[in-house]
Amino acid sequence: MKKIIFAIAACSLLFIACDPKIYERAARYNAEECPISGNIHGKCRTCKGTGKCGFCSGSGTRTTSTKNFTGEGINLINYKEDCPFCRKTGVCSHCTGSKVCFACEGTRKVDTNWTFLVGENN
Repeated sequence: MKKIIFAIAACSLLFIACDPKIYERAARYNAEECPISGNIHGKCRTCKGTGKCGFCSGSGTRTTSTKNFTGEGINLINYKEDCPFCRKTGVCSHCTGSKVCFACEGTRKVDTNWTFLVGENN
């Protein structure tokens, strides 16, 4: 009985693998589409198109929580610090406030050679 079930399963897998429609399907990857901002329409992925720092919400400071070990137990202490990602400017460090993706400059299309990122002479 096990041999019959195995034979049926093997034949069905072979039948599925030989389906010519598999080779006619379009590829899921588009080499000309920007892999960094493809799903968010050319906007900067870090600030989501706002131009503000995504770590401090554009304020230049952020609140950090840390554990305080006292004799009574462990408590959380919140303190404000300068944002290390935008260096107190509040501007997104990835797009420098332009709100668009740094790789495709908002077009959602990239040069398939990526020469604008790497450079022509590298």
